[in-house]
Amino acid sequence: MAKKLITGPRLIVGLVALVLAIAIVVATRTPAVEVEMGQVTRGPLSVTVSDLAETRVRDLYMVSAPISGEMLRVPLKPGARVIAGKTVLARIQPSAPGPLDARTVAQIQANIRTLQEQQQAARARVDEANSALALADRQLGRVTTLQQRGFATMAALDEARAARDRARAGMRSAIEAEHAARESVAAARAGLIASDTTARGRGVVDVRAPVSGYVLSVPQESERPIAAGTPLVALGDPQQLEMVTDLLSSDAVQVRPGAAVSIEDWGGTAPLKGRVRLVEPFGFVKISALGVEEQRVNVVIDLVGSPDAWTRLGHGFRATVRIETWSAPNAVRVPVSGLFRSGSDWQVYRVGADGRARATTVGLGQMNDEWAQVLRGVAPGDRVILYPGDKVADGVRVRTREGN
Repeated sequence: MAKKLITGPRLIVGLVALVLAIAIVVATRTPAVEVEMGQVTRGPLSVTVSDLAETRVRDLYMVSAPISGEMLRVPLKPGARVIAGKTVLARIQPSAPGPLDARTVAQIQANIRTLQEQQQAARARVDEANSALALADRQLGRVTTLQQRGFATMAALDEARAARDRARAGMRSAIEAEHAARESVAAARAGLIASDTTARGRGVVDVRAPVSGYVLSVPQESERPIAAGTPLVALGDPQQLEMVTDLLSSDAVQVRPGAAVSIEDWGGTAPLKGRVRLVEPFGFVKISALGVEEQRVNVVIDLVGSPDAWTRLGHGFRATVRIETWSAPNAVRVPVSGLFRSGSDWQVYRVGADGRARATTVGLGQMNDEWAQVLRGVAPGDRVILYPGDKVADGVRVRTREGN
């Protein structure tokens, strides 16, 4: 009877101890951390540099005004077809006289009066030369008569003829001087032509197309005064397009002629293909949107494929270009979202067969926005944790987040 009384309490104590032990295990057990997982794979990997680019006609001709004058209204519109040497792009006529201020008018009028006085003096010299010529003719006649009768020598006759010739030359000189004085007066009076007159001078210059192509732009189509060298019309062939982008010099040195280019965000449904034709050897300074001076280099890109794919593009259109600087067809790669820094090393959390995270140092090669080339540390097929948070540590049990 006493034995039975002792056994009952022991059983109860044992059950309580077992329940407490189970509660302690449950309380102290760390639940598995939910994570998103990726995998180390083998596949193609490429590295690119990207920036904004603009299209431009390969051979652009900006036709400028050869002379100053007043340009008549340009009849052409963008997209019009032009033929070299035949199509008239613009017509330039002489400009109307400008207005005159009071000081200029007074100076011109005084100059006219001065020239008129000089004209009258020239006319008087003509009268003087005419009298001298008449006297020389009479003297020559008398000397000729005397020489025929033997009362004058041949020397006297020659001297009389020379005097007559000098008088004739003086007469011609005086007449020309009078004509010059008259034209000077007319030139001075021309300075008084006002702007409200219809006088425009003579001649209209036709500016013709230097090459065949299409009108790309007309900077100003209305009638207006222009100076020599003013741009009139831009010509080119929109089917002959290229793209140009200015890269940072540190990125440009990685680009080689012939590199493949993907042209995106140009407005079409699919990216266009291009190829680098030229990395210009001359850099320039450009101020960024943040006000930072950047050393930039132009990279010229040819469009590849059928022109029908980019017929809707024109000169000055914008797009994003991705230029390939490195590629491998079968690289071991890991998602960059699984990488994190540990000191100077790159690491990933590799998920072992026991479901626990293992911090693993990896050696990396090339890297783009999605993938990194793995040189050592993990192998194809290994699972890694993507976007590891603060709860993930070496040895922690993990499980795939629901929905992944």
